[in-house]
Amino acid sequence: MFIFIACFIFLLMHTIVIFWFCQNTPMLTLNTLAKCLPLLLTTGYIALYILARKINYWPLESVLLTYLGALFLAFCLVFGIVAITLLLDIFKISLPNTLGFWVLGIWLIIVMISLFTAAKTPKITDITFDAANLKNNIKIAFVSDTHFGATVGIKRAEDLKQIIENNKPDLIIFTGDVFEANSKDSIPFANVLKDILPNKKFGVLGNHEYYIGLDNTRESFKNAGITLLENRSDNAENINIIGINDIRTAHISKQEFENILKQEIKPNNFNLLLTHTPMYFEEAAKAGVNLMLSGHNHGGQIWPFNFLVRLSNRYLYGHFKSGQANLFVTSGTFFWGPPMRFLTNNEIVFITLKGEK
Repeated sequence: MFIFIACFIFLLMHTIVIFWFCQNTPMLTLNTLAKCLPLLLTTGYIALYILARKINYWPLESVLLTYLGALFLAFCLVFGIVAITLLLDIFKISLPNTLGFWVLGIWLIIVMISLFTAAKTPKITDITFDAANLKNNIKIAFVSDTHFGATVGIKRAEDLKQIIENNKPDLIIFTGDVFEANSKDSIPFANVLKDILPNKKFGVLGNHEYYIGLDNTRESFKNAGITLLENRSDNAENINIIGINDIRTAHISKQEFENILKQEIKPNNFNLLLTHTPMYFEEAAKAGVNLMLSGHNHGGQIWPFNFLVRLSNRYLYGHFKSGQANLFVTSGTFFWGPPMRFLTNNEIVFITLKGEK
């Protein structure tokens, strides 16, 4: 069902973009070829994408994902222009018939900006939280949604390693969607992550870890030296670190979530909760969680997709509070799919837990 809906949306985007440009660009006409082009492009894209995945050819997959991002931006731009045109019609104002050239130019600029933004080194976000249960300050490197694979190459992993080690954290946290390939193809990325200092690394499952298979995921995390917390807790630097599997993909109910926390919370410790999708924050706060860390949303990644993401998750990005508990949702260290970001940023978060001293 999901695949059918995705194909329909893809066909719809192609149709709207091509038909609009044909009707608003003097040198183009809505002929038979133009009318067939949306279906041809959609079926051709799907066939090539399946082939790229089947033979595991990342360069082709990267090109196709870039095309997808560019198409989405074109669709959003055309949709916005149509809305403006309808509004101006009320006041009997018409736009020039050369509008297609202007929209094409704007679209190309936005695509270039999006590619450039995604290619940039992750920005560093520093945030401090009081931690009365800790005697000393603890610094955490918070990494999420690296999606190492087709469009996020080994150079990005090496850059991430350098950033983390330059900032000298006491431990490293990964909140899912770390690998985008099977355990064999993820070995080069895992080797880089394994070498990052410090050696105290903890992580949880994201939705993409389920897509590539849990056996692959567990092997990749093991190769990377990341302690995988699956609905359990561990201790590091006197912090009780609780990891819960991706709530949506693992179909964890609110009751199950509360039961896990009831078993794993340690009242006299600083309780740090890791879960990929930012859900059930109020329940976590009531259970005694001091700080919850999540990712998944990518801050929307490509504006205006953030508005759609917010419909399904109100914790889109940033710092939230509930009672004495804090939640921080990162925009993601890199990106998923199209190597593009528009009005969002790659981000790595360094969290200082301020102890009593």
